[in-house]
Amino acid sequence: MDPLNKHFEEFIILVRQLQNDLLAPSDFAQPSVWPEAQKGAPILCLRPSDARGLPLTMLHHVFHHFQYKMSRPLAMMAETVAVQIAASELCSRMGEAFKDERSRGKAFDECVSGVLEKGETDYKLKPYLSGHYGKIDQCIQKAHVPIALREDKLEFGQGGSDACMKITHCYHLLVGVLTSCSVKDINASNFLTHRALCFLICLISIQYCSLILASVDLILLRTDIGRMWWVL
Repeated sequence: MDPLNKHFEEFIILVRQLQNDLLAPSDFAQPSVWPEAQKGAPILCLRPSDARGLPLTMLHHVFHHFQYKMSRPLAMMAETVAVQIAASELCSRMGEAFKDERSRGKAFDECVSGVLEKGETDYKLKPYLSGHYGKIDQCIQKAHVPIALREDKLEFGQGGSDACMKITHCYHLLVGVLTSCSVKDINASNFLTHRALCFLICLISIQYCSLILASVDLILLRTDIGRMWWVL
């Protein structure tokens, strides 16, 4: 019976993981859904405000360095000119009325083409142990590892779901995808080892907000993995 018991144990673990699976990101981000879903084991993304983890700067010196760089004036280099041109283009174009999300996303790409590479559009995230998948508007990858995810909205309130909650759950799925392939993919394994740092960009109307999230595995039981999330 021992071989069979092992298979039964694996089956129960899989069923349990699927039962605890969150809804697809678009459904999860509905205003009537995420407040209830966040009452259990929440994604620590400050929504609601008590769903918070440790500050990113406590995790690694690179976050201190990032904050320092963000607060310093730009050095006068060729790259600085490109950044200033992109900022001017964003201010002059993103306030327009676009007919759909794709048009807004295309205009954004054109504005930042001198400083930010164009990623893969309609990027799907489907973890092995999940009944749902997420689709993000754009993904920038390095060595086949996503380092930036972007969600586009036509205007605030359009589409019925919260862009920040949707992209946070897409990051949740991203970590699941990388975890499932990390055994065979050294890049995914290294990315997780370094806390899966990822830029999340929500492009909405004339504004956009950028979140930086990181994930750390906490082994709670022999087979259960919990995750904590940080926002800077």
